[in-house]
This record gives sequence, structure tokens and C-alpha cells, in this order.
Amino acid sequence: MGNMQNDFFRRPVFAYLAGGAICLLSLALAWQHPSILSFGLCIIISIVSFLLVTTLLRSIAIQESLEVEDDALKTDAELAHRLSELLQNILPLWNSHVETVKTHAEQSVQQLIISFSSMVNEFDKAGFGGVSNIELNTSKNSDATITLLQLCKKELAPVINSLSQMIESKDELLNCIRDLAKSTADMNSMAHEVGQIAAQTNLLAINAAIEAARVGIQGRGFAVVADEVRKLSHLSAETGKRMGERVEHISQVMKVALSAADRSAIQDKRVLEVSGAVVRDVLSHVETMGDAAEQMRHHGNVIRSDIEDLLVTLQFQDRISQILQVVKNDMSKLEKTAAEFNQGHFPETATWLEELQNTYTMHEEHKHHDSRSDAAANNESEITFF
Repeated sequence: MGNMQNDFFRRPVFAYLAGGAICLLSLALAWQHPSILSFGLCIIISIVSFLLVTTLLRSIAIQESLEVEDDALKTDAELAHRLSELLQNILPLWNSHVETVKTHAEQSVQQLIISFSSMVNEFDKAGFGGVSNIELNTSKNSDATITLLQLCKKELAPVINSLSQMIESKDELLNCIRDLAKSTADMNSMAHEVGQIAAQTNLLAINAAIEAARVGIQGRGFAVVADEVRKLSHLSAETGKRMGERVEHISQVMKVALSAADRSAIQDKRVLEVSGAVVRDVLSHVETMGDAAEQMRHHGNVIRSDIEDLLVTLQFQDRISQILQVVKNDMSKLEKTAAEFNQGHFPETATWLEELQNTYTMHEEHKHHDSRSDAAANNESEITFF
């Protein structure tokens, strides 16, 4: 009720009513006491009442303006308090989120770098080294640069040569056996000749014994010689017979050995032909595998190069960490400033931006900062004054 009365007295209507009442009162007095003095006094009272009404209206207007400004100040203070409270509560959360993003990015990228580095090492162990590595290790590891096809040819060529030499050695052995068979045939012929000589010697001994018997006592000595010669011819005949039998046996053995050697030579030739065909097939497959290995090496080098490019690209994590660290520090600074905002401590925007720019370490940060400054300057230059 009291506030309503105060509001009524503060309204302009009250001032008009008060001024009108005073004027009416002065006119009533002048009407009851008509005189020049009373009319002059009435005019003076009307002027004074007009001045009082004007003064009262101005004071009411000033009071209302002060109340509006006071309300605005209270609203601004409340908004500033809310803003400070909001910043004090939201900035730590932003700071935590930025720190989480930074930590996860660093850990993930570090794990990627470790994995890709391990893959590069495995490629190096598998022989997919870069061109520079091959050039550096050529003098020390010349055998390592021989292709798989060349290695197989190098290893298989002695095997083929050994098989050929073995066939040649068996051919030589076969020729020797043939020569030996011919020699046994000659020995058989010689044994037959010895038998014939023994038979002739026996006939000669018989004739000598007949002649010695015809001579009589004078031919006894000759008869003894003839008898010994006959014995010797019998021994020669027996020896020749045994020699013939032995040579015949050796000849049969040599025939069997020669037949076996012929069959072995034929079989070895077939084996050599089959082995040669197998070796050629193996070399063909190895050559194909060597081409595939060369293609695989080429693709492996391409993959290794791509992984090296990825390792270089993954260095973006360091730049991101630097930018996030700058933002995090500036957010912490803003958090402290928000806590001191209610006390009237708030830095200038230009000072803040200058201090922020001094913390930059990358060209992109300076570039974005300068572009923002240019945009702000353009916006200021485009302000139109009415």
C-alpha cells in the first residue's frame, strides 16, 4: 500500500493536479478579493506553480531515469555474475575434454608410429629395403643380390654336369669291359692253340718212342726223353683245358657284365633325359617364381615407401598437440580471469590477443591470428556513422 502511494506521488499526473489546484486556489482568492494586487498575486502564484510543476516533473523524470539505470546496472551485474559462474564451470570441462583429446591422439598416433616402424623393419628384414640401402650393401652382400633363378641354375648345373660325367664314366667302363671281353676271346684262342701244341707234342713223343724201340738198346735214352715229352704234353693239354674252361667262365661272366652294363647305360641315359626334363621344368617354374618374387619385391618397396610417407604424415600429431596446448593454456588463463571478473579485474582484448600470439610456435597459428586481425580491421573500417 505504501509503495502504491509512493508510485502515485512520483507520477506526472500528481504534478499536474497539484499545479492546477494551486492555480484554482489563487483564482478563487482573487475572485473573492478583486483588486490589482490580488490579480498580480494570482499571476505570480500561477507562475510559481508552473515552475514548481516543471521542477517536479523534471525531478520525477530524473528519478525514473536513475531507477532505469539502476535496474540496468543490476541486470548487468547479474549477467556478469552468471557469465563468470558459467565460465568458471564450463572452462574446466573444456580443458578436461581438450586434455583427453590430446592424450588419446598422442597415444593412438604413437602406437601407429610404433606399428608402422615395426612394419618397415620387417620389410627391411624381408629384403624390401630402399634403393639407398641396396646401394650401400652391394659391396658387402653381393651374393644377396643374386636372383633365385640364378641361384637355382648355379646349383643345378653341377648336378647335370655330374650326371653327364657319370654317364661318360660308365661308357668308358663299358668300353673297358668290351675290350676285356675281346681279350678273353684271345685268351680262349690261345688256350685252344696250347691244346693243339700239346697234341702235336704228344704225337711227336709217340713217334720218338717208336723210333727208340726200333733202335733198341741205343735208343733207351731217347725213349726216356720221349716219355718225358709225352708227360709234358699231357700236362700242357690239361693246363690248356683248364685255361679254356677258366677263360670260358670269365667270358660268360664278362658277357653277363657287358649285358648288365649295356642295360645300365640305356637306363642311365633315360634317367639323364628325364632328369634334364625335370630340371628344365624346375628352372621354368623357378623363373616364373623369380618373376613373381620380383613383382612382390616391387610392390613391397611401394608399400614400404607408402608407410614411410605415412610416418612423415603422422607427425601432424605434434602440431595438433602444440595447438591444443596453446588453447588449453589460454582456457586456463580465461578460467582464472573469470574468477577475478566480479572483482573488476578484466584485461584488454588487444593485450590478451598479443599475449596469446606470443605463445604461438607454428606458422599456421600466426596465419590464422593475422587473418582474424585483418578481418577485425576490415569490420571496423566498414562502420557507417549516421
